Amino acid sequence: MIYPPKFIDQVRAIVLDNLSNDAFSIQELSEQVLLSQSQVYRKIKTQTGLTPSLYIRKIRLDKAHELIVHSEELLSDIAYQVGFTSLAYFSRCFAKEFGYAPSSLRNK
Repeated sequence: MIYPPKFIDQVRAIVLDNLSNDAFSIQELSEQVLLSQSQVYRKIKTQTGLTPSLYIRKIRLDKAHELIVHSEELLSDIAYQVGFTSLAYFSRCFAKEFGYAPSSLRNK
């Protein structure tokens, strides 16, 4: 018997599929999981402790971290690939999430 994926795994997969879409929103996520925005908010908050927007940002930043470590692409290209339109905002969020700037990770 095939079991449906857990909700948070489904959400993660949807976000990763829409990673480069900087306009991807909670509304679009809700439509794809066939739940209301308030239901999505409650389920994500309960399962992760984060709001949906913070969870989406965390997924984006985790992917950026992986790309910085495993590729030679420019940091600006990586930021755009994971859905950030501002390199400064990307750097601020990255530093807040990991405790160091993306450039310092690249220089290690």
